[in-house]
Amino acid sequence: MAIVTLVRHGQASFGAADYDQLSPLGVQQLEHLGSLLRAQDEQFDVVLRGSLRRHKQSAAAFVTGYQKPLTLLEQPHWNEFDHRAVMHALAHEEPQLRELFAADGKPEVSEQDVLALFMRAVQRWQSGACDADYIEPWPAFVARVEAAWHELHTLAEHKRILVITSGGPIAISTMGSLGMPAEQMMSINQHLVNSGISRFRWQPEQPRQLISLNEHGHVTGRYKHLLSYR
Repeated sequence: MAIVTLVRHGQASFGAADYDQLSPLGVQQLEHLGSLLRAQDEQFDVVLRGSLRRHKQSAAAFVTGYQKPLTLLEQPHWNEFDHRAVMHALAHEEPQLRELFAADGKPEVSEQDVLALFMRAVQRWQSGACDADYIEPWPAFVARVEAAWHELHTLAEHKRILVITSGGPIAISTMGSLGMPAEQMMSINQHLVNSGISRFRWQPEQPRQLISLNEHGHVTGRYKHLLSYR
């Protein structure tokens, strides 16, 4: 049996022209996490990461903080869903939203308003009524996350696996473990902190078992300035 530790990437650039870029705070978060796990003498046999830029930058920052050699592997199945495509599909259906989404909520629209519209866009994506509007429909995303777990079979000899990924795959992994409807993804996703840790017991051909969700003691107390959710 292996322990698989999922880490959410550091803070990205919400509202910017390019979201897929760590902010300076995001870099600090992953460096701090790597330093903490090194101090706790946590060992990892292998580190996986998605192929998005924020995953690569998070892995690099983590390694900087961890200060020990790590075997890094890229696995695109751990990538987040394309939130821009999901939002643009709603805007295509409701033309009055096109300018808003093109501006990503800046400068005249609040972050709260953008997030409310994003929740609507995700609900439309998950409904199944408009699958033809998406390059990756909702069922395909869920299947991709499950494929990411299946591909761990090639690493079955490793007992301590770290995965740097995003909120969507962490939420789907959690609900699959607990038998929750996958459509509740956003109810979990919106509470996942950047650099937060979720752990699972896993072995081939067996259901994964959730051990902990969204551990973030490393961004509390005197480190509370490192806490963020997007």
